[in-house]
Amino acid sequence: MGRTNRFRRSALLALIFSIPLGSLTATAQEESEQVLRDQALKLLGKHVFFDSDLSNPKGNQSCASCHEPFAGGTSGFSDVNENSVVVPGATAPNIGNRKPPTNTYASFTPPWQPAVPGSPCNLFAGIPFCGGNFWDGRSQGNDTPVGNTAPAPHLGDEVFYDIENAAIMAFGQYKGPTSDQALNPMPNPAEQNIARIDVCERVKNSIYAPLYKLAWGTDLDCSATLAYNDNTHYDIAFKRLMLSVGAYQHSEDINAFSSKRDMALRAELACDGSSYPDHYDAEFCALLSGSNKEAGQFPLLLLTEEENLGHDIFYQSPFGPPGPVAAGACALCHSGPGEDGSEPLQLYSDHSYHNIGVPHNPHIPNAPDPGLSNHLLDALPGPVRTPTLRNTSKGAQPGVFTKAYTHNGWFKSLETLVHFYNTRDVKVRCEALIPETIPEGTELTEAVALANDCWPSPEFPDTAVGGPLLGNLGLTSDEEAALVAYIHTLNDAHSAEPPVLLDESNIRARRIFTIFQMRKWEQDVCVIGEATASTQAARYSRRPCLPLSQLIELLEEDDWLMQ
Repeated sequence: MGRTNRFRRSALLALIFSIPLGSLTATAQEESEQVLRDQALKLLGKHVFFDSDLSNPKGNQSCASCHEPFAGGTSGFSDVNENSVVVPGATAPNIGNRKPPTNTYASFTPPWQPAVPGSPCNLFAGIPFCGGNFWDGRSQGNDTPVGNTAPAPHLGDEVFYDIENAAIMAFGQYKGPTSDQALNPMPNPAEQNIARIDVCERVKNSIYAPLYKLAWGTDLDCSATLAYNDNTHYDIAFKRLMLSVGAYQHSEDINAFSSKRDMALRAELACDGSSYPDHYDAEFCALLSGSNKEAGQFPLLLLTEEENLGHDIFYQSPFGPPGPVAAGACALCHSGPGEDGSEPLQLYSDHSYHNIGVPHNPHIPNAPDPGLSNHLLDALPGPVRTPTLRNTSKGAQPGVFTKAYTHNGWFKSLETLVHFYNTRDVKVRCEALIPETIPEGTELTEAVALANDCWPSPEFPDTAVGGPLLGNLGLTSDEEAALVAYIHTLNDAHSAEPPVLLDESNIRARRIFTIFQMRKWEQDVCVIGEATASTQAARYSRRPCLPLSQLIELLEEDDWLMQ
């Protein structure tokens, strides 16, 4: 934190100390109510996301336990990634059977829908649907289930049953697969293991509880009486909290678009004098002008030769006439329709379902995971949702922190995964080396496969993709390395930090935490919305209130929430 920011936060702390408890609050007028409500919703969602008290036993697990920002939104436990890849639940021995997918950029996933022309689906994937959250897409994000499916619970308009305020109704933009997904982990015995009513009560008694009223305009009601249809008041409150988690996961704190590739692209686009002014650099733009290349088109000047080569291999298709570089064919599944890689907000996913022939992971408990057929009841087992390639290798450091790759985590390095794509159908099957080379009973792990220059058979061979898309790409080791280098450029520089109100171990944040713990701080923050007689009276008093913008700055969330 810079000196200026430290001074400003000290001044804000002094201000909040100066506001008498019980003072009347004035209406915040510096921004529109919709903006303020939206900021409050995302701030609430961040606190819920990081709160490990929302588990049983208390303090054992939070959303961030499976979606750790420094690890690119997936498991931050190196020892787990090296073995079972399934993050243990809050209560031993409860455990699931899947590696957590990244939550970064997941909010851009469209609702589950048929793969038809005009949809965001990959029409060549061979799967009649795309979209949805979870590896199998069962968090559909639809008010009515689509297809012959077994969808997960849905978060619908019931959360607005008693809402008339247009600024709060605007929260409906965050309904969808990601908010649906948020409904599941807390009540799951294999994850956070906490009932909906207990989530409501613990948030109500938390230090950040006032954020709920700032967002939703009403107090948390955790009663068990029916509120709307078959939803109790605590059901409605729980769903509103999960909608806030979905809203937070659609923020720049989670989806930063701050990778090396993003910065290199914006630096060039900024040279038109109007786009991305924060990235404009006159000296660089003079260099770009002298290069005679089109701004924002690859090769990018701020990427290395190897990284630019990796990009070209990534987008080179095996169909049609041969190109100037080898065909990696990656973009056929890791880009949307009509995209060429120059899009500033490229997501690197087709939102569809594929089976690349990943081997069985013997370290995962609780039986094989059939993937899509767990949700789409007439599908064959094997296909899983195509993840974004953003943040794929974020956090990985050989010998320091291991990441697990693909839905079952069989791969322990990006290099091995790219080598598998290139050579899956070229190398001998590991099973064929038993027992002459590989002893009977040996678990066919990545380490065993690499040591014996073989690949195990696919876990679900009947739906495994073949042909020119993967398995025999003919890439050299240098071309494989270039692909890896390019994928590394998709790792965000920004990582979300735990909220200061939940981070008592942070010495810098301890003073802020102590102040908020000691005070009824909700009485110090300006009311959001239309002025009432009482708040009008406060305008003429000498007792100021704290605008939401200053609260956000005090809580050190302004870098992403007020952009």
